[in-house]
Formats: sequence, structure tokens, C-alpha cells
Amino acid sequence: MVRFIAVAFAALWIALPAVVRAQTTLVINAFLPPQHIFNVAVMKPWAADVERATQGRVKVVFPPTSIGSPQQQWDVVRKRIVDGAYIFNGMIQNKASLVQLAHLPLGSSTAEAMSVSLWRTYKKYLEPADQYHDVHLLALVVFPAGEIYGLHRPVTSLDSIHGVKFWALPGVASTLMDRGGAGVVATPAAKMSELVAGGTVDGFAGIPEMDAARFNVLRYARYETTVPGGVTAPGFSLFVNREVWDSIAPADRDAITALSGEAFARRMAALDKVNRQARADAVAQGLKLIEPSPAFLDGLRGLAQPLDRAWLANAAHLHVDGPAALAYYRSVAQQEAQ
Repeated sequence: MVRFIAVAFAALWIALPAVVRAQTTLVINAFLPPQHIFNVAVMKPWAADVERATQGRVKVVFPPTSIGSPQQQWDVVRKRIVDGAYIFNGMIQNKASLVQLAHLPLGSSTAEAMSVSLWRTYKKYLEPADQYHDVHLLALVVFPAGEIYGLHRPVTSLDSIHGVKFWALPGVASTLMDRGGAGVVATPAAKMSELVAGGTVDGFAGIPEMDAARFNVLRYARYETTVPGGVTAPGFSLFVNREVWDSIAPADRDAITALSGEAFARRMAALDKVNRQARADAVAQGLKLIEPSPAFLDGLRGLAQPLDRAWLANAAHLHVDGPAALAYYRSVAQQEAQ
């Protein structure tokens, strides 16, 4: 079926007048729902700016429904089923292990600051490892960090995690909570609402307020422990097929590049605004914010240390100065957030 569509499209393309064919259309897949704030406030405005900056020679369009599952986005681009896509970096740990540093616990700030910092860290330390050689990387972004929420009791110590049943986002959040002795239920975020609403768990961890509101579970939380740096923060990569990228005129590639990278990262301020509003709305409806004690933070740092060490060991294996890269990432993220 895919081959038939490709052949039909090629025949139509050949039949079009040269003046019409002068325009390049980039089909960028968006696996998040069309109404998601990332698509509405980041991807679509970027697409409009690309068309404007290239004077209409390059147009970015998004399929009405996602092509492929979230974990297939790398392959659908590499095989040129679509021209580009974004993917959750947790899905490509075996390909892009270095950018996972953004997921490490207690190292986050705002989405905009983390996104800017991740891009700068990539360009300064990580790019020589060439982990995106299969595709052309346009941008790296980080969504707001996830926190810890209690449905009945506040989470104020490691003792209040141990033996308690928590839903946790698969990956870093579930690993951290498991190391703390929680009874972890790890499912995709889209499936967490029935567990929370049904009382199967006593808390949840690893998602920001905006997502807790979107999945309709924030209203069940009575307490939120605001861990400085968060439990984890999800990173994403935006990329296009290499052959497609090379086919674009150099001047237009330059225009797109100028709108990508750090400039694209700055657009993540839109998600920070939505996340702040989601927290404010929840507080107005009775959510109590809990500031963790120094002892609790020390305990969480202890749980996080093996995750940090594993990332550093992988960086060393890839001949990357891991300690410098990690310190730089966290320093820039904090500076940019001020």
C-alpha cells in the first residue's frame, strides 16, 4: 500500500508544472494529539515561520493522524515514509544515549531553559559522538519536569514512599520510585487515569502539572511535593530525513536552521506558561504544595546517583567528557531559568 501511494504520488509530481514543483513540502509527523500545546504553540508557529523565512519555497505540513506509533518515528523518517518527525528521547536510548542526560533526576529547571541548555550541551559536547547520523537533527527540547503527587498523604520523606503504591512514568521516574521502595505501577501516561481515579494507587510521579491536568488526574491529588529539579523531565528530538534535507536549496536550509536549534528551544516558554497555569488552577482548587526537606532531598539524590553514574559511564565509553557535559547542562539550565 505504501509503495502504491509512493508511485501514484511520483506520477502526479512529474505531471505538475515546474513552477508548482518549485515548492518543497516537508511532511512532519506529530504523534502527540493535534490539540497538544506542543503542536499548537510550538510546532505550528515554527512551520509558519519556515514558510515565511523561505518565501514560500518550503512548506511544512502535518498529517491529520500520526504515521506510525510513538516508538516508530525514527524509522518512518529514516525510511522516508514521512520527511520528518519528533520523538520522545526515551524511545531512542539505544541510538541517542547521550541526550538522555536531560531525563536524569533533580537536574531540571524550566522547559525553555532546559531546552536551550540541552541544545548548547549537544553542540558543545555531544555532537562529535555522531549519534544522529541516520537523520538530520533540527532541534532538541525538554518538557516541564515531573513531580511527586500524593492522593491521601503528603510525600515528605523516603519513608512516605516506601511500601506505598505509586503510578510512575516508565523510565527514570519509575526507576527512582522503585529504588525508594515504592510499589510501582508503570504504564504509559494515557493509561494512568483509570488507576488514579479507581484508587488503585496512592500517588503518582513523573509528570508535570499540565499533563496531570490533561489526563484528568490532578484533581485527585491533595498534595504535590515540588522537588527542585523534578523527578525527571522528558526530552524530545525533532529531525528530518537526511536525503530530504540535502535536497533543499542551501539558502533555504540556512533559513530553517536559523529557526531551529536554540531558536526552536526558546519556543518552549509556551509550555512553561501552560504548566504554571495548571499548577495555579490546582492550588486554587485545594492542592497543597509541599517543599521537601534537605534530608528528603539528600535521600532522593542518593537514589538518583546510580542513574547519573550509568550515564557518565556510557559517555566515557563514547569518548565524551561526561562530567563536564553534565555540569554544563545543569549550570546553563539554572542560569537560563533565572
